[in-house]
Amino acid sequence: MAHDAGLIALSVLEALFQLGLLLVLAPVLGWCLDGLPFWLAGRAGGAVRFRLLGAGRFWKFLFQTPLTGRPALALTVGVLALVCLPAVTTGSVLSPLADPLVMGLMLLMGRGFLGPGVLSGEASRLVPAVLLLCLTEALIALAAPGTDGLGGLCAMLHIEPEPGLEGALAACALALGIACPPLRSEDVTGLLSGVRNRQEREAARSIADVLNCGWLLLLADLVWPVSVGLAQGGVQGWWLGLVALAARLALAVAVAVGLRLMAQERSARLTALFAGVALLLALAGRFGT
Repeated sequence: MAHDAGLIALSVLEALFQLGLLLVLAPVLGWCLDGLPFWLAGRAGGAVRFRLLGAGRFWKFLFQTPLTGRPALALTVGVLALVCLPAVTTGSVLSPLADPLVMGLMLLMGRGFLGPGVLSGEASRLVPAVLLLCLTEALIALAAPGTDGLGGLCAMLHIEPEPGLEGALAACALALGIACPPLRSEDVTGLLSGVRNRQEREAARSIADVLNCGWLLLLADLVWPVSVGLAQGGVQGWWLGLVALAARLALAVAVAVGLRLMAQERSARLTALFAGVALLLALAGRFGT
């Protein structure tokens, strides 16, 4: 009984640590998404320090004056995704709830909660993303029925590798990243076109960083699920999982920035191509076993 209570307490602590770590990383990832394309193109970008200071002001403001309405819903969605998605290991208490379809739909809805209305361009890119999330869910149900969310899928792939499924998930993640890339700074500006309050605009930009972090983590988990450490891996497995988390997020950012520089974001042809590749890989893996 005491052993079970200790395991539950450990999983809760891991979930809280994961949430705190990702909230700290969110503004850094936000700067990488906005600043790296300028740096790589030879133009100056905003410093990370100012991005971190802006995020710090937001959290201070949040504790003094809690958010209400749509921004509060967007932040709740982002925080829930960060605490549920497997990051370091599969031992987080809420990782069994991290169903790719549910998490993806939540994060997409969070974008709509950011401003008073979703722009037509933003709405148009959500439709293929929803279809791709449904495809991802169907492929997982076909190849790994009965798994408990992404946490259960990661644990299963550690024990019984499925190259066909892993390749299909990576192709789905790439298609999702092309069809619905992380929010740009100008996207957030457009979503906030009707907001005049300066504090609300700054808060929404920090919330957008949280939502982008959750979206990148979801895509990274789909691309490389076996890099998530096992709950029973001990201290060594936990540290390896932490290093793998940094590698996964760096890979996701690199792909997102590369697509932006090559002007391949929201390419319908590439989205359809990688969705087809995912289907072929899944079918090949299914019939090859």
